[in-house]
Amino acid sequence: MSVELVLAAISAADLCLTYGKRLIEAYRDIRDATEAVQSRLLIIEAIWSKTAIQVEFVKRIAQALEEDHCRIHVEALEVLKSKLILAISRIQSVVKSGPESSVKRWKYARVREAIDNSITQLQQWQSIFDPTWYLILRIGNKLIDDELSKHGDTENEMMFLPAAKSSNTLASAQSIRSMVKGEGSKEMHVTLPEDGLDWANTWAIKYSSTVLIRREVSEKLYAIDTITCDSSYDLPRLRTDTETLAKKLKREDIELFGLLPCKGVVKRRNSETKKLASMSLAFQISGTDLRRPSISLRSLLLQERSLSLTRVVEIAKQLARAVSFIHTLDFVRKNIRPETILIFPDRDSDKSCEIFSAYLLGFDSFRNVNFHTLKVGDDAWERNLYRHPTRQGIQAQEAYIMQHDVYSLGVCLLELGLWDSFVKYNFGAGKASDTNMPGMGLGLSLAEVKLQPGKIEQTQKIKNQLVSLAKARLPARMGDKYASVVITCLTCLDEDSDDFDGDDMQDEDGILVGVRYIEKVLMKFGDISL
Repeated sequence: MSVELVLAAISAADLCLTYGKRLIEAYRDIRDATEAVQSRLLIIEAIWSKTAIQVEFVKRIAQALEEDHCRIHVEALEVLKSKLILAISRIQSVVKSGPESSVKRWKYARVREAIDNSITQLQQWQSIFDPTWYLILRIGNKLIDDELSKHGDTENEMMFLPAAKSSNTLASAQSIRSMVKGEGSKEMHVTLPEDGLDWANTWAIKYSSTVLIRREVSEKLYAIDTITCDSSYDLPRLRTDTETLAKKLKREDIELFGLLPCKGVVKRRNSETKKLASMSLAFQISGTDLRRPSISLRSLLLQERSLSLTRVVEIAKQLARAVSFIHTLDFVRKNIRPETILIFPDRDSDKSCEIFSAYLLGFDSFRNVNFHTLKVGDDAWERNLYRHPTRQGIQAQEAYIMQHDVYSLGVCLLELGLWDSFVKYNFGAGKASDTNMPGMGLGLSLAEVKLQPGKIEQTQKIKNQLVSLAKARLPARMGDKYASVVITCLTCLDEDSDDFDGDDMQDEDGILVGVRYIEKVLMKFGDISL
């Protein structure tokens, strides 16, 4: 990598740290602030404390980054610098400068507005920067290990912010890196007792294989994904992978990435043979009210759209971040479709149509990227619709890679943007059935989507139809930028793809494909403003 690019990253980081410090000082100079303003100041200090630590870390390890990865950091830092300069300008316009900085009472509304805008801008930037930053944890470089081990010193340098005193940003990153490297997790126990959950009372989520269940001794709710231990699987590897995934998802902060924290794994055995029959991943849910339970994205798409365009785009962004973080953790998700995406109501809203968050579940199908994938699938058209042509059918043609997840995400984003379910279920349970029909919006008949063995041109026709829908109908519904992201996802494995060229993406640690995904999907989503 060129010295110039490394210096550009260091310079951009320095400027961001300088302007960030000025912004916090400008806020602190406000005299006699109201309680509402003070509470907002605490929020922005907490946000900046994490940001400052991350930026300082990038400055220290810039030389260890791949060229494209470093370039993306420079671009992101330039955006942050612009946002900080604008925020400083806004607050200075309503606050007198000097030792007796003050605000006239009638101007406090403008101060609150300026701070709220800064909070929104920094949060939006952080949602794009986080995947870029956490991807660093996959890089095998001693400098990164050394700098992470200095997290106490780094965070002490940020002590001009009180909120940073409790920051554990780098400690958390060090923990994730250890997990990715397969270190530090042997002492972590994730096996849960079978009798700890009330298996006699479960609540089905319509169109989803995930179920809700309570603990025996409390009102806590868990979302359960069950993996059946079929004899065709390599059970020792499946067990290891399942436990490893549970350990990596056993984090309170993982909701930031569109994933639910995993409490652990329940292993159930056949009562007669005593052999392992299933493993259930238990995910923590913050709410306990079953009168307003989570619903699948499929269920939502089958209803008339009641969400604002802003909400729809936010769901899309959350799903895109989840795919990125799963890759950072060294797993490919597999089988992403509306049935494996759960939508949670806003706990603070009385309106049933208000959406709080979207989470990627359905972990009955996943794979560690370091292990050879089984090229085994199924012939259910409802599931094959969301798989790349080379992964459809009972016997897939290609081994599973991250780009296959990107393609599946693209189909979901297309469906979400059009708000037109591609699958019409004739049974409430949502199970695969010959009576289920393609949605009218898909533009394909049942005969056209049902797979015929050996006919690759049929699977290619389905993909071409999806791309055509994205080009013809999506811009008018969601705008050109959203449509562009969807098309990028759907064509990520095309031989003539400029965004995900196959030969260039086969790096040992998966950094290049992760960088390209951030650049072509997450950063483009970040450019969408409504």
